[in-house]
Amino acid sequence: MREDMESAIRERVAGYFETIYRPGTQHFHAIVHAVENPASGVIAIAGPIYDAGGGFPVTRIGVIGRDGALALLSEDGANDTDPHWSPDGCTLAFLSDRGHGGGNFQLCLADASDLASRKPGPVLIGEAVEAFAWSTDGRRILIQSADAGADAAGSASTARIGSATKEARPSWMPTVETGGHDNLWRRARIWNVESGTLTDLGVAGQNVWEAEWCGPDAVVAILSARPTEGGWYQTEISIASAEGGAFVPFTTSDLELAKVCASPDGRRIAVVQGRFHRTVALGTLLLYDRDGGEPTMPDVGAEISALAWRNDKALFFTGFRAPGTVAGTLDVMTGVATIEWESGGTAGRKVPYASPVGEHGVLVPGHGSDRYPHLLRVEEGREQMVLDLASPGIGELIDTIGSAEAIRWQGRDGLEVHGYLMKPAGVTRPPLVAFIHGGPSHLFRDSWTFDNPLAALLASQGYAVLFPNPRGSSGRGLDFASRVIGDWGGEDRYDVLAGIDHVIAHHEVDGARLFVTGGSYGGYMTTWLVTQTDRFSAACAIAPLSDMRSFFFTAHHPEFLEIYSKGGPYEVGGIFDMRSPLRHADKVSTPTMLIAGEMDKTTPPTQATQFHHALVLRDVPSELVLYPEEGHAAARLEAQIDQGVRVLRWFRTWEDRNGGDRRR
Repeated sequence: MREDMESAIRERVAGYFETIYRPGTQHFHAIVHAVENPASGVIAIAGPIYDAGGGFPVTRIGVIGRDGALALLSEDGANDTDPHWSPDGCTLAFLSDRGHGGGNFQLCLADASDLASRKPGPVLIGEAVEAFAWSTDGRRILIQSADAGADAAGSASTARIGSATKEARPSWMPTVETGGHDNLWRRARIWNVESGTLTDLGVAGQNVWEAEWCGPDAVVAILSARPTEGGWYQTEISIASAEGGAFVPFTTSDLELAKVCASPDGRRIAVVQGRFHRTVALGTLLLYDRDGGEPTMPDVGAEISALAWRNDKALFFTGFRAPGTVAGTLDVMTGVATIEWESGGTAGRKVPYASPVGEHGVLVPGHGSDRYPHLLRVEEGREQMVLDLASPGIGELIDTIGSAEAIRWQGRDGLEVHGYLMKPAGVTRPPLVAFIHGGPSHLFRDSWTFDNPLAALLASQGYAVLFPNPRGSSGRGLDFASRVIGDWGGEDRYDVLAGIDHVIAHHEVDGARLFVTGGSYGGYMTTWLVTQTDRFSAACAIAPLSDMRSFFFTAHHPEFLEIYSKGGPYEVGGIFDMRSPLRHADKVSTPTMLIAGEMDKTTPPTQATQFHHALVLRDVPSELVLYPEEGHAAARLEAQIDQGVRVLRWFRTWEDRNGGDRRR
């Protein structure tokens, strides 16, 4: 019987991933970038594709002609991404690791009239290009790069940027770490397209996280003095001459900074400020006059995640306005923001993203809990479908998982908390899974699979899923996001529990069959909750933080923990002790699975191992799953399928531990 159940689960999970990814069909399952040629109207997109046989996803570029036909820029095993048309529309620039080793992206150019033709850009030996931007005259390209092997963002599934060359060495030779920062730096340069010359920007000790043109004669950047991932939380905005030399400090902030960009004339600088993490930036818009003075905070009616200037006086933005996503343009002279697109669903991955077209148009890589990724072109409120990626099998899956409902409840102190509830179609009183996001400053949006295929898999297999956005989440302003600072596992814990109680009281779910899962901070909260209550039938913590002290000394961004916990590793009896799940593991009775990637530098796998061993020593059912090739989240298709099978099997095994109605 157990073998039959195992076989049935594996078949259903494999079928689910086959439906959402369609490996081997050159099928995009998400759109990460979308840009329109200003001259021809041809659109270039980039996104992930799984090849036949699985493996890790590759990123490809697709070109959508005026006739609506989609053609891939290439179909080999290399990665192409981040397309940008030149201002005159004659050239497509993009990043590719073709011929440079996996993830070692370099700049490439293709003629718009013959995209099969390739002109290599400058090859930065030992570095990988992360981002670039055309100058307004199209004669120069600003390049931001990282040493191959530098830390990837904490929210990224991988651990490193690019792939540094490995020298052959004897098997006995030790790995040596000195505490130095060699081969971790990020830099900015300007490449002259015609002459091929490179101009270095910045000096030693200036680590460039982001860089954008600031008029034709300067570059504005977000810098830190340290190149480590933790250094990102201690940054400033600086400006350098386009002729080279050091960046000169412009302004600093006690908060995180991201998405810096300047008006084409260089007179105004926009940036997003808040409590967030790299690649998951969502916060308040600040607008600076380059000549000095205090910044303004234009009221655009949303938390901002993406910025781009349409012209010197019009700033395009994308953001989150609970419970949906908006895109619009701010007139910086009048301070009036015009919303040009709004949806209860969303656009972009991780945080909202759309791109401007001309004076009023918008390209929207949209999706929702009941809508597979697609591309819209919006002009004066009219939506035109440019590309629909949904396959026939997607409709049947959506009918099974249903759509998500935006819900609200109160924390124990009366604070209003938002979230979403997904209930499977045709299931009476389904079991309930609390699915907790990372961060703590990430957020859930009404998005396809809620940005995590495991979530929709659970719904497809008959589970109701609650997606809470407790205090500390982005999208509700700085005060709401800051409420978790110094209170990890405090009131945010009660926000999650109150959300569970609300769903049980007001929706037809089986509260006796209750589960909890989540990754990163969601993994921390999962391990923390099982030390505080035994109401869950089972739990699954993915990439968890279980012990703040050992995390501080092993993760690649200890500064983050100091900022967000307001504690330190040498304080005995402080938050590092009181709010570390490992410290309270003797209180756990809930069967708990721990999942981690052995390549994870954000929440090292030892965090999962410690908590698992603590439970095993007290005879609490536990299973430790370590994936040797994965980082902070499972990316390889085989690992995603295996993880789905294991989680479903774990929940099925323990779902009647606390009684409840049996599945129909």
